[in-house]
Amino acid sequence: MVRSLKEILRLARQAAEFAQDEDEGYDRMRFLALEEGMKRETLEYYSNAYQAAGESGVRALSYKKQMPENIRAEAVKAVNEFLLNRLPKNLPAGAIWFQSVARENHIVALEKRPLFSDPKQSSSIEIFQIRYTDYDQRWHLYWKRLSGKWWPYIGKKEVKSVEDCLREAAQDDSGCFWG
Repeated sequence: MVRSLKEILRLARQAAEFAQDEDEGYDRMRFLALEEGMKRETLEYYSNAYQAAGESGVRALSYKKQMPENIRAEAVKAVNEFLLNRLPKNLPAGAIWFQSVARENHIVALEKRPLFSDPKQSSSIEIFQIRYTDYDQRWHLYWKRLSGKWWPYIGKKEVKSVEDCLREAAQDDSGCFWG
């Protein structure tokens, strides 16, 4: 079933009122999802996006427009500087490194390490993703769930800029980014 943005916003707003970390809130979320013919996880996804950034957060879930080059360049520079400052000083060079990858309207930060079994190869772990929405010139922060899906991050403070996203990723109160 294809839902309009207006309908998704209504559901997200309603679900955002539930205390999902309590049994009653979890049950209310589950029942609303059943009533609406959707998966609980989908409703929770919309609810988290709404809690993170209101309508902008919900709209950002499916927004894919290419960000302007000057905004991309500034954001990549800020992310790279942030990651560079996170490198452990006590490790030998090449033991760990970071990379940022920009596509469409998002930038993904990765941690890379040589494979133990073959140091000529490396493994990578996606740390966080930031997404830009040009209709409101806003940045959104996402963390990667065990399912492999990027999930809206609800920050302690409002997140609108690249710096806000990096501040929340650095604090990582929930252990979503750095474990």
